[in-house]
Amino acid sequence: MINKVKKGYRLEKRCYDELAHYPYRWKTIRHKFLNIDLFGLFDVVVANKTHIRFIQVKTGYCNREVIEKISNCKLPKNCIKEIWELLKTKKYKGWRKHIV
Repeated sequence: MINKVKKGYRLEKRCYDELAHYPYRWKTIRHKFLNIDLFGLFDVVVANKTHIRFIQVKTGYCNREVIEKISNCKLPKNCIKEIWELLKTKKYKGWRKHIV
């Protein structure tokens, strides 16, 4: 049986480590019965002097409902909303990153 909390933590950590070149980084803290995502949507936030990136990390494809919530989230112009999906299919392996 797969522990979904541990799997999510590993993916968020992988995303966080991949963005090590940013001077400011923040990753959500996982609790067993509590959702600590920023705005209830984003798992990783990174920033530099010009912009801030808000990233939702997913295993597999992101469903339409989550994409709509992220696109409806109001943020300043210098903020970028992204979804990183880790895919393991015949056609595509690795991160699929897209801006919402």
